[in-house]
Amino acid sequence: MKITITLFLTIIAASIINSINCQELTIPLFNWDGDESDNVYYKDMDAQLNDFEGTWLYTNGNTSLKLVLQKITMHFNGRCYQDIIIGEYQYIENGVEKVNTLQDLANPNVSVDDHYIDGNDLHDNCGLHPTSDCIEGELRLFLGIVDPNNPYIGVVSLHKRIINNTPALNAYIGFEYSDGAIEEDEIKPEPSMPYGGEYLLIKQD
Repeated sequence: MKITITLFLTIIAASIINSINCQELTIPLFNWDGDESDNVYYKDMDAQLNDFEGTWLYTNGNTSLKLVLQKITMHFNGRCYQDIIIGEYQYIENGVEKVNTLQDLANPNVSVDDHYIDGNDLHDNCGLHPTSDCIEGELRLFLGIVDPNNPYIGVVSLHKRIINNTPALNAYIGFEYSDGAIEEDEIKPEPSMPYGGEYLLIKQD
């Protein structure tokens, strides 16, 4: 009986210690400086990413941009756990579809790390890639974006807005060539979207 009680107390003590350690290893996503530590969970404590989920649409005549964004909780990237936003996009210019990766969101063979839009970088200042109406102190979300057709990678900077009582996002999207140096006589391909554009996207769902 004595051994059983001792074992029981040992299990209880281990559970308490493990609980304390888990709490210490959970860091609010907004306070994260970007450095990854093994087995730490960078958690969206205040559900700040939730407002960016959904289908968002920009239209201007025959030109449109659609973003579909989803929140993934406690995603393990091989080193640490993170709450992140993943997404895909469609861009149509003057009636011609330039890029469309929306089907990848429903494809079970596409892993979380392989979506063309992803990230979780939250800021509250206008220091980097602000939209024209950026306000100091407001929440901004930075995501990475990849061009599936040409060697370009970029950034999506999102600002929450309300337009006619409907949620909206004002987005800056910029691309950079990612395939090394260009020879003097080599023609660099154009990205599927403009190098730097600002889009007001209205929530569709």
